[in-house]
Amino acid sequence: MSQINWTKIGYLAGIAFGIIFVTAFIFSQLIFPLVLGRPSVVETPDVTGLGLVQAKRILQQEKLHVVVKDSLFSETAKAEEVLEQSPKPGSRIKEDGTVQLIISKGSKMVQVPDVTGYSFQEALLAIRAHELRSSIVDSLYSDTAPRNAVMRTVPMGGSKVEKKSTVRLYLSKGPQAPPDTTFVEDIDY
Repeated sequence: MSQINWTKIGYLAGIAFGIIFVTAFIFSQLIFPLVLGRPSVVETPDVTGLGLVQAKRILQQEKLHVVVKDSLFSETAKAEEVLEQSPKPGSRIKEDGTVQLIISKGSKMVQVPDVTGYSFQEALLAIRAHELRSSIVDSLYSDTAPRNAVMRTVPMGGSKVEKKSTVRLYLSKGPQAPPDTTFVEDIDY
C-alpha cells in the first residue's frame, strides 16, 4: 500500500513540474513580449580597424554590449585595434545583444635601441623601455670608451627581435692600467 502512495506522489510531482515548466515558457515567450514589447533588432556596425575605445563607444550607442574575446599579436595592426568582430558587420541582432571583439596586442617584434656609448644605467633604461631584457656578457679594456660604457650589443642596435628577448651588453673597463714597472732590488742583509 505504501508503495502505491509513493508512486502516485511521484506522478503528481512530475505533472506539477510539467505544468510549471509549460506555464513559465508560455509567459516568457508569448505573454511578456506582448505586454512589455519585443526588444528592437539592430544592425551591427562595422568596427574592424578602429581602436577599442572608439569601437566600444559606437557599439554602446547602438545599445549593444562589448566583450573582448581575445587579443593577438599583429605586425600590421596597432595595439588595441579591432581585428575581428562577431557577429559580422551588418548582422541583425537584438538590442542589448553582445558583440565579441578580437583585438591586436601590437607587434611581437621590437627594434633593439642603439645604446653604444651609453652608460650602463642609461642603456638599461632604454632597453627596458623597448620591452627587452639585458645581460652583461663581458667587460673589455678600451682607451676610447669610459668605464661602464656600452661598447657593443648583440643583437646590434636597429635589429628587430621578439619582445622580452635578451640584449647582451659588452661594457668598457676603461683604459688598461700600464704594467707595474717598479723594480724591487733584492737586498741582502
